[in-house]
Amino acid sequence: PSRGKVLATRSMLAQQSLRRAAISALWCHARALATTIAGPCSYEVVVKKSRFVASAAPVSSAEEALAWVRRESDESARHNCFAYTLSDGYSRSNNDGEPGGTAGPPIAAAIAGAGVVDVAVLVRRYRLDGGAKLGTGGLVRAYGGAAQGVLEAAARTPLVRLVPLTVEFEATDTGAVYREAGGFEAGPVSPGDGARTRATFRVPAEQAEEVARSIEGVTH
Repeated sequence: PSRGKVLATRSMLAQQSLRRAAISALWCHARALATTIAGPCSYEVVVKKSRFVASAAPVSSAEEALAWVRRESDESARHNCFAYTLSDGYSRSNNDGEPGGTAGPPIAAAIAGAGVVDVAVLVRRYRLDGGAKLGTGGLVRAYGGAAQGVLEAAARTPLVRLVPLTVEFEATDTGAVYREAGGFEAGPVSPGDGARTRATFRVPAEQAEEVARSIEGVTH
């Protein structure tokens, strides 16, 4: 090829490399901004002889969040109010009998204010002897404050986005495949094309290509 064409090709490759680097940098920046809490945490506060006990936990789906709320709710509490926010932008809140907008939404606002996702917060309210009515504003401040308190007490951790990686392999390679990907969450094995076997693993997005190459290296 002529020198002009070679230079043009090198220029195009350099531009593509820069674009890939920029995309990688943007992706790393976005992941750095996404955080969740490292594990379950609790916090409590008493406001005008009402005891508010807040719990928070990391969750990865609406189903997991609701299951956690059911386990943590206390029938002896006057109200079990909650909110959760997921990394896909979906959120939900519940007042559990408190006046509209005074419990679930303030909890959700505390989650948003804390800048965390894939998090569920439950606030249980217990009325103590001689407890006074808090009023609408008092409830908002109490539920929101309890949620804020538990999230401030919780350790943070970067959110790792998991993606499904589906691989097909000979049945005789099953052991080798699971040795390569055994550290990741695995779904059930199912029949693949022909006599082959199919399995799906949930792996960190930035490691998907590397894991796929590792699996390819030990399969036929």
